[in-house]
Amino acid sequence: MRVYFTKEIFMLIAFICLFICLYALPSIILAFLQIKHIKLELQKPAILLESEDYKQAGDYAIASLRLDILTHLFEILTFSLWVIFGLHFLSLWLESTLGAFSPLWREIALVLGFMIIGSIIEMPFSIYKTFFLDKKFGFSKQTPSLFIIDTLKNLALSIVIGGIIVCLLVLIIENVALWWFVGFLALLGIVILANLIYPTLIAPLFNKFTPLNDENLKSRIESLMNTIGFKSNGIFVIDASRRDGRLNAYFGGLGKSKRVVLFDTLLDKISADGLIAILGHELGHFKHKDILKNIILMSCMLFVLFFIVGHLPQSLFSALGLAQNGAGVLLIMLLISPMIAFFFLPIMGYFSRKAEYKADEFGASLSSKNCLANALVRLVNENKSFPSSHPAYIFFYYTHPPLLQRLKALDYDLQH
Repeated sequence: MRVYFTKEIFMLIAFICLFICLYALPSIILAFLQIKHIKLELQKPAILLESEDYKQAGDYAIASLRLDILTHLFEILTFSLWVIFGLHFLSLWLESTLGAFSPLWREIALVLGFMIIGSIIEMPFSIYKTFFLDKKFGFSKQTPSLFIIDTLKNLALSIVIGGIIVCLLVLIIENVALWWFVGFLALLGIVILANLIYPTLIAPLFNKFTPLNDENLKSRIESLMNTIGFKSNGIFVIDASRRDGRLNAYFGGLGKSKRVVLFDTLLDKISADGLIAILGHELGHFKHKDILKNIILMSCMLFVLFFIVGHLPQSLFSALGLAQNGAGVLLIMLLISPMIAFFFLPIMGYFSRKAEYKADEFGASLSSKNCLANALVRLVNENKSFPSSHPAYIFFYYTHPPLLQRLKALDYDLQH
């Protein structure tokens, strides 16, 4: 029996092979390299952490990487199913179910349906990581009720905000000649707007923000911010301990929406001097305009994504069983975005790691090298972060330099 391969079949096979070769397979190889590296490092004497914590950090990293490998293998399966028949089936089903609605509403429903189904498919991995892996190693403090509430809030936001964005992009794609460029500008504007509203409108939906009531610490932080002219709309503590035991702090927002955010876990574990050193590092990012640089890099990635999708052949839409309309364009964009993002990771990581060194230097100038180094060591101990990684893994995934290199730059004596 002779099997005939049509042009459409060859195109689908090529599309799946591109996803595997440009994203899934490299990700799996990097995970295996990192696992091998950690196993070798675990045979050596512990560094920065106590022996028991060092082993626990390594075991957790390996378990997380194995879950990543399984996730990527599952992504190959789901991508293939979507490409071979899933998109076409979903499109036909929604067209028959929502036939009474306008084409615009059906297109919005198609894109949102794809995103929601994808989230549901991925949920078992999220549940396993939260309630089994992270619980086992003492990180997650999530309760089933809180997890369900968070999931429902995310779903509601995805439908409302995602629906508005999809509607806007569909209208641009179907009514503007140079739609890929105008669509890029529109989505970039949405990204900037999201940074503006996230600290004050989105984040409070998930965490309780309480003004810092330690007047002495508040005074020191305000004095620190005044040294470089950083103006914020407040210093807040969030109830991060409801979900996770790890430590963090950040400056969120842009313009007048900027605020200092401290995890309640951080206040319990880090000294005031250490906290000032960490915030000094974060202020270094503000002084060096790193947020603006990150937005520029993000805009480059979005531009490439829109340019590629804007110049795809009509035959690809036909092979996928999609109309060459706004929804079809956005669905293909969602399918190929992991591949584009993966190859932008090293570029963004390179500039981010350079920025981290400069921020460390600035943070140390506001306190001392020793104070910042001790705070970083405290963080790695509390968060049980494994301190060593494979060079290839660092090249692709690390937005911060490896801690050992950061400590070396801060003249920290690794022997004490």
